[in-house]
Amino acid sequence: MPAFTGQLRSNEIFSALYNFILSQQVFADNISGTNAQLVDKAKIDVGLAGDQKLFYATDVLKSAPWGNDAEASNLLALHRPPAPSCQAIIIDTFRQISLTVDQYLSKRAWGTIDAFSEFTTVMLGWIGETKRVYDSTTYNAYFGTAETSVGKQAHSIALSGITQTGEEKNRIEAQMIAEDIANLLVEMGDVSRDFNDYGYLRSYDPSKIMVVWNSKYLNKIKKVDVPTIFNKDGLVDKLDSEVLPARYFGTVNTASGTTASSNTTIRSLIEKDYGNKHLFPGDLLPNSTAYAAKETYTENANVICKVVVKLPAYMSAFEVGTSFFNAKSLTENHYLTFGHNSLEYFKAYPLITVKAA
Repeated sequence: MPAFTGQLRSNEIFSALYNFILSQQVFADNISGTNAQLVDKAKIDVGLAGDQKLFYATDVLKSAPWGNDAEASNLLALHRPPAPSCQAIIIDTFRQISLTVDQYLSKRAWGTIDAFSEFTTVMLGWIGETKRVYDSTTYNAYFGTAETSVGKQAHSIALSGITQTGEEKNRIEAQMIAEDIANLLVEMGDVSRDFNDYGYLRSYDPSKIMVVWNSKYLNKIKKVDVPTIFNKDGLVDKLDSEVLPARYFGTVNTASGTTASSNTTIRSLIEKDYGNKHLFPGDLLPNSTAYAAKETYTENANVICKVVVKLPAYMSAFEVGTSFFNAKSLTENHYLTFGHNSLEYFKAYPLITVKAA
């Protein structure tokens, strides 16, 4: 049926009369799942005082030969540890969600007080839901595009050489991915300087490692290889795993540009208006649309997963709801103001991007 145009339908018997509107219902089940598991795990409530949180990382010490009595002459020698590295995460991003409602003129558009109240309740509820959408999409788009090539944190699995097709190809891909990641976990458990940006000596407990899968790969290989590798006793279920939709994985566009006449890959990294379209992170930009540097990313279908030990922090400074009544216009403005940090990964921990090559 077409959209309601405000016209009543003529009665089938008495054409001079018009059928009554049965009722008005406002859908309230709008945001049921936002893929917010990742940002929920990363959230840190830091309160109102201060604007930075400092994270220090230190490196291993060293041993030296011991010379028995000869060591007496070295008694007063100083052995300072290497200077620690310090990373500052700064709360410098502030947003506001605004909504205007009224209890007078707009009420006349509704057949009953209950229908009007339901509509108003749903719209007020959208304030909190909008923040949920902002938090989850902002974090997911950042996480899916954050990369580092220091050490062995840019990891590839050679899948292009598979000559088989169909189900057999999927099965072989699943086996190769499982074997490769299992080997990667063993390597991360050994002492090494390869898996952090500082080059500090580290080893990681497998129980602390999280794999964030690209849904495209996880769904494909699990549906084929549940009976073998990816079963309840297999690789996936032994890890702390999360799944993100494929659209969040990509490469940040560091230069400005314009989308193609039929854009299928350039997505927004931030919440922003492009023309007459309001986009959240992860949304496709409109066709033939200009974009600025570092505000978009190109979706990359070759990203299999991200392997991390500590999720990038999402620090919540404050979240304040306010409102005021405008006696002149008989309207009520509602605001939700909040702040968070600029997102960046921890340089002291792994951020491994696993890609198909």
